[in-house]
Amino acid sequence: MKTVATAKLSQEGCDIIVNAAVEKAKELKQIGSICIVDAGGHLMAFKRMTNGRTHNVMIALAKARGAALTTAATGKTGRDGSEIPDHQVLAQTLAVGPGWFVSIEGGLPVTVDGQCIAGVGFSGAPAAVDRQIVQAGIDAFNKA
Repeated sequence: MKTVATAKLSQEGCDIIVNAAVEKAKELKQIGSICIVDAGGHLMAFKRMTNGRTHNVMIALAKARGAALTTAATGKTGRDGSEIPDHQVLAQTLAVGPGWFVSIEGGLPVTVDGQCIAGVGFSGAPAAVDRQIVQAGIDAFNKA
């Protein structure tokens, strides 16, 4: 087989994720930025909430890219639930390139039929809350 069929996230799918994530952030009384990238880490959708801090823009993007490029949640917990050593977290960030990737919690991959089609990142709340906000967006996408 010379080619492989792949799923891609549509603008409608992006809107579902962004809107649900923003609603969750408001429910939790948090403000920040949400970013969606495709599986290659390229920007698809972005929203900076009213009064969102400017530095959260790039952090949300880096979290989304981290999730898409590793096809795993960002943070210090591996796929098997074990803690990732600091040196490995740093090595991943440096290998991909500073500014392109971070291992701070708050980025999740979007998967369809086991295939990563996008990454979503939120920045502005404590990291664990960032993850909850992103998860709400992905849950809404999966239910739609």
